Amino acid sequence: MRTDGPFRRVAAECAVLAGGGTAILLQLADPRVAAGIARHSDFAAAPMRRLWGTLDYVAAEALGGPVERAHVERLVNARHRAVRGTTASGLRYDANDGDAQRWVAMTLCWSAVRAHRRVFGRAATSGAAADAVVRGFGRLASALGTDPAGWPTTAAAFDARWRTALARLEVGDDARRARDELFAARRAAPWLRAAMPLATRLAVSLLPPEVAAAYGLERGRARRFADALLWAPIVVGMRLAPRPLRTLPARLVLARVRRAARRD
Repeated sequence: MRTDGPFRRVAAECAVLAGGGTAILLQLADPRVAAGIARHSDFAAAPMRRLWGTLDYVAAEALGGPVERAHVERLVNARHRAVRGTTASGLRYDANDGDAQRWVAMTLCWSAVRAHRRVFGRAATSGAAADAVVRGFGRLASALGTDPAGWPTTAAAFDARWRTALARLEVGDDARRARDELFAARRAAPWLRAAMPLATRLAVSLLPPEVAAAYGLERGRARRFADALLWAPIVVGMRLAPRPLRTLPARLVLARVRRAARRD
C-alpha cells in the first residue's frame, strides 16, 4: 500500500473514517445527490452500502494501483449510468454531472481533513501539505471523467469554493429520510449496528453548524462540550498508537478491493 506524500498519508489514517458519515450527510444536503440516492439506489434497504462503497473507492484511488483503481472506477461508472431524471418539483439530477461529482469529492476532502485535524492538529494538513491533500482528493472526481480544471489546486481556493457551496445546500425530505436510515443501520452487522451511536455522534460533531442545524441536529454549547469529552480518549489513543496499527483499516479495505478486482 502506497503511503508516500501528504495526500496518501492522510487518506491512510483510520482517523479519517470518523468523517465518513459526515461526508455522506454533506452529500445528501445537496438536493441533486439526495434525489439520485432516493430514486435510484437501495439506500433505504442497505444504507451502509454507500459508506462501504465510498471507503472502497477512496482506498483504491488514494492507496491502490492501476488494477484497483480501474476496478472501482468501473463499478462507480456502472452505478451512475442510470442515475438521472427530474423530480416532481422540476429538479434535474444526473450522477455523471461534473459539478455534482466535484461536490461529492469536496465533501470527502473536507471531512477527511477535519477529522484528521481533530485528532492530530493542523501541522500535517497546512501549507504546501494542505495544497497537496486538496489536489489528491481532486483525483477522486477526475478519475470519473470530470474536468480537472474545475478542481481547486490550493487549500485557499478550496476553502473559498467550499464556503460558496455551503450557501447553496438545502436539506430536504429525501436527505432527512436517508439520514434516518443511515443512523438506524437496521441491515448492518450486529457489531456495526452497536457502534452506530458512537459513529453518529462523531459524524455530527464534525458537521458545519449551519448544516447540522438544517438537519435539526443539536450543536449547542452543552453538545459541543459533550463531543469534546467523547473525542478526548480517541485523540489520545490515536496519537499513542503506532502508525501500522492506525493504517490497518485502510490496508484491510484495500485488500478487499484487490480481491474483488482479481475476480472482476
